[in-house]
Formats: sequence, C-alpha cells, structure tokens
Amino acid sequence: MSIEDYRTRIRELDRQLLNIISERLTLGSQLAKVKQSRGIPTVDSDAERATMENLTASATKLKIDTSFARKLGELLIEQTIRVQDALRPKQSRDQLMKEIFEITQKLISQRKKVTRFEIGEPNFPPAKIAIGQLSGTFRKKKIVGYGPSAGLFELRKELATELSATHNTKIETDQILITPGGRFAIFASILTFVSELERVVIHQPSWPAYEECVDVVKGRTIGIRTELNDGWEIDIGKLEEELRKGAKMLIVNSPSNPTGKVIPQKKFHEIINLARKYNTITLSDEVYEKFTHTQPASILDEEYENSIYVNSFSKQFGLTGWRIAYLVTTKEKALNIRRLIQTAITCVPEFIQRAALVEIQKGRCEAQHNVNTIMKKVDLTCRELDKIEVSYYKPDGAFYIFPRAKRTEFNSVDFAKKLLQDQSISISPGQSFGDYPEHFRLAVSVPESQIPHAVRTIGKAIDSWP
Repeated sequence: MSIEDYRTRIRELDRQLLNIISERLTLGSQLAKVKQSRGIPTVDSDAERATMENLTASATKLKIDTSFARKLGELLIEQTIRVQDALRPKQSRDQLMKEIFEITQKLISQRKKVTRFEIGEPNFPPAKIAIGQLSGTFRKKKIVGYGPSAGLFELRKELATELSATHNTKIETDQILITPGGRFAIFASILTFVSELERVVIHQPSWPAYEECVDVVKGRTIGIRTELNDGWEIDIGKLEEELRKGAKMLIVNSPSNPTGKVIPQKKFHEIINLARKYNTITLSDEVYEKFTHTQPASILDEEYENSIYVNSFSKQFGLTGWRIAYLVTTKEKALNIRRLIQTAITCVPEFIQRAALVEIQKGRCEAQHNVNTIMKKVDLTCRELDKIEVSYYKPDGAFYIFPRAKRTEFNSVDFAKKLLQDQSISISPGQSFGDYPEHFRLAVSVPESQIPHAVRTIGKAIDSWP
C-alpha cells in the first residue's frame, strides 16, 4: 500500500472508532434514564473500577500500553458522566444556601427585621485590642506593603507553639500557611492535590463548599451518608469500602457543620487509621473546635503525615469578614500549596495578620467568653425545639442544629422560602447539605431574646405545612 492508502485506512478506522464511542455514549444515556427512574446516583465506583480493569486487561492481551488504556478509560468515563449529568442537571448546593442569604440581604436592605438563623456568623465583635492593632498598622508602610505568601512569620510561630502544646506534638513554622479564610484553605488544598476524576470522600450531611471545590477541579465527590436516627455516626465499613476503591482525599469535619456532631475519639482514630491504611490524604476541618465543652479529637493528635489540618480565626474570634485562617501540613505539602497561594492572591494582608496575632496573644479570654455565650444559646434553642414537632440531635459542638420536621413530604427549600417571606425568619434548607429534604439548619448566633419566639413560629409553620 502507498502512504496515502495507509492514511486513508487510518481515517476509516478513526470513523469506526467514533461510531463505537457514539454507541457507547448512547448506552450510557439510556443507563442514566434507568438510574434516574430508580433514584440511583450517577456515580458508581464499582462500575467505573470494573471498566478500568476491563480496559487494562484487554490492553495487556492486545499488547497495548496499559497507561494509554487507562487514559482512554478516564476519558470515556468522564464523557459518559457528562452525558448522564445532562439528563439530570446538578443544582449547586452552595448556591442553594446562598440564595436564602441573598433574599435575606434584600429584605434587610428594605429595612425589614429578619431573625437570621441562616448564616454561620457569630454575632459578637472582634476584641477591641485587635481593632486597635488593626487601625494602628495602617500608618506603617512596611506593614501595608506586600508580605510573605506563607504568612507572617510571627503569627505562624505563635500558632506552631500553641498547637504543639495543645496536641503534644512538634509543629514547625514552615508547616503552617496563613490563608484568606477557611474556605480558601480547603480550596487550595483540593486544587493542589486532587486531579480530574479523582475521588474525594466526604461524610454527609456536609458543608456544601467541599463539594463545590471538588467540582471546580472536576473531581468526584463520594458521599458517606449518615442519619439522624444513628446519631450521625459514620459507618466505618462503608468508609473503608470507598477508600479501598481508591480515593485521593478524605474530608472530615468535626465538630460538624451542619449537625454539631463531634466524632468520638475512638471513632476518629479508626477513621484516620483507615486513611493511613489506604494512604489517603485526609483534610480535617476543625474550625469549630473551640465551640465544645471538651477538647475534640484532632488530626494533629494522630501524627498522620498525609494530612491537612484547617482552622480559622473567623468563628472563635468573630473575624468572619476579615478573611483569615490557617492550615497545617507537612513542609513538602505546605510548599506546594504555598505556590498556589502566591500565584492566586500573593499574600493575606499583613495588617490583618497582625490583628489576628494580637487576638491569640491577648484576646483569648474575651473570645472564650463569647463562645460560651453562644453555647448557652444553643442549649436554649434545644429546649425550645423540644416543644415543637421536630426531631434533632443535641449538638456536641459548633453552633448549629439540624432538626428534622415530623411531616410527610416536607420540602425544606420551599419551607425556608415561605418562612422567610411570611415570618421574616431565615433558615438553611437541608438540601444544601445533601439529600436531606426533611431537615433544616439553624445557625444559633441570633440574640438570645429572639430565640423562643422564633422557634415557636417555626413550629407553627411546620404544623400548618404545606
């Protein structure tokens, strides 16, 4: 054959190959309709694993490079999922929660009084000493200029000393990075270490930002569902099943947003041991660790190197709008994440970091008093919830409660919107945190005087639903 004959034959085979792929995608679309009719999720880890094993085995028999077969398999799986998701568009859970927030903001701009249970924001101000430090730094040119991307050395050193003492370990300054809020610490970690189609395991219900971050990198969220009736306990068997299939990252949140669940010490140890067994990067979001009556289990107690610890100044110090948080990991991982921080934001403003430094040096007493006040309001809210038609888990920590309405066919999205419109009370629907339409989240940071009446009003709205 001539060179042109070879090229003609190759083009013919390419067309045949595309026809076969088209047939495969059609079958995938038909399969998606069957899944949808039966309420089965699109993601099926076992089926995907079987696909990859079939392709690599076939490649071996045909003496084709197995790495090429795996790349082809990843592309086929990715395209099949796109076809299936097109039939069942995915609603952003984060956006669902923000929708309630935006409606609330609009009502407030119209000078309407709203009892705000929807926003996880402490209603106490930063310490006066921190505000004084903040205003004083503006006059110093060297402080309002560029700073190190890793964060202010003095702040990281103070955190390293404090965390080492609290967790009886040795944390070095170079293991800590200062980030613009806890959300960015989580996003930067996921963006740095999770690639397209790689799996991230998250116990649910969960803060929607985790899944949003995974979606940005085109990763795959694998939810480990927990239930109110089981006390929101994570099923270790189910967790191991997913980690065994291959997961790049496990995200753990304790105390939990939205349930207030604190993972018991023994269970937490079991979870980290599983991550260690399968060498899974574990990101532990411990932002609410001060909102507990006892020190909760921490990833820093486990001495697990393949981990990332995240905490923030937002909640315990009332610095939500200041956007300052931090993460702790190995020096190598910190260096990788630091490159992303340097590329994306350069640095966190140093004057904010210096105010945060003053908070942890001199503002802890005031902050703990404010935390204790919020925890008392959580107890009050629980007592009021006992009087209405809901079931709930009394929080071990954080300042969230995730009640379930005792009503059939209850839809918390519609309920939240109607409650906001009719009663000027804002709550977060359960669907923002997973497939929990009968639940809703209360962020207990409202003035104490508003709680009894607001909860009674919610109870009456549930009674009259729909």
